[in-house]
Amino acid sequence: MLLFNIFSINDLRRESGDALETFIWFAIMYVMSSALNEMGFMSTLGKQIAGQMQGLNWPQAYVLLILIYVLIHYLFVSQTAQLLALFGVFLEVGVNAQVPVALMAFMLAFATNFFAAMTPQASSANVMFAGSGYLTQQEMYRNGAIITVANFVIYMACSPWVLWMGG
Repeated sequence: MLLFNIFSINDLRRESGDALETFIWFAIMYVMSSALNEMGFMSTLGKQIAGQMQGLNWPQAYVLLILIYVLIHYLFVSQTAQLLALFGVFLEVGVNAQVPVALMAFMLAFATNFFAAMTPQASSANVMFAGSGYLTQQEMYRNGAIITVANFVIYMACSPWVLWMGG
């Protein structure tokens, strides 16, 4: 619509308030998280995490890796960016720590989504909530933290079932 001059930037600013600014920040943060991956930060991070995992048994390493994977989302603007940058790194570290491959892969895939409500920028859908003004920043962070902790606990409790099913 901007390209064909149906709306101008000023029209968008008037109609959506903070939504346009949120999208601009979203784009900036996406570029920054992509740059972290391109500069080799993720592979270095994987090596550092792997070094810290030595001496842990696989269940301890598994829980710690999933917890770190969820918390590190603060460095990323989208679930897709985090998945592309970290999934392989964390899977490799988990497999090297003797975590069953299917269990680690499934849980990383699940974790990529269960922290989607953590912050205003955690998921592209949250941009709409943040820009709408319906929820305050404080409410988004509080509710996101509650949902993320609940998801973490529920999915960790289901881990034995994943193993039992053949993981």
